[in-house]
Amino acid sequence: MSQLKVYKASAGSGKTFRLAVEYMKLALTNDLNYRHILAVTFTNKATAEMKSRIIGELYRLAKGSNSVYMDVLTKELNWPTSRVKQQSQLVLKRILHDYSRFSISTIDSFFQRVIKAFNRELGINAAYNVELDEMSILEEAVDRLIQSVEDDPKLLAWLDAFASEKSTVPQPHEFPDWYDS
Repeated sequence: MSQLKVYKASAGSGKTFRLAVEYMKLALTNDLNYRHILAVTFTNKATAEMKSRIIGELYRLAKGSNSVYMDVLTKELNWPTSRVKQQSQLVLKRILHDYSRFSISTIDSFFQRVIKAFNRELGINAAYNVELDEMSILEEAVDRLIQSVEDDPKLLAWLDAFASEKSTVPQPHEFPDWYDS
């Protein structure tokens, strides 16, 4: 049965630890589960950190080295240490021999894979290329916002208040002494 878990937490709250625990719990319960687990993060750095942490901890667990994950996994899986160690050896071996199926990716690369898988159904040329022109996207967003202001008095009031708050036009008496107009 498929299961979706979403974790929302602030920076430094232990998200990577919890995600690694959840991933390892799923992977350890069946040594081929890693092929069916999709872990999605926001950045390439987070993706690399998650992969490194999971592989590193599976290695430590498999070797019987000290790992903070051992206590958590034995408690949450209700397994003896020997079983966690044995399953870690098996899962680590499977992942390393089938690394391309070890799927932890960024949101954008996940959606790229989905689009490529359905490009014919979506009517997209298989040789498409995604380019982000941040300035044109920002300009379009601002244009749409300005157009929608006409129909939304609350948005107009909010923008007016925001602009007034952010207004930093100095008054003549606020210019520094060295400024020569």
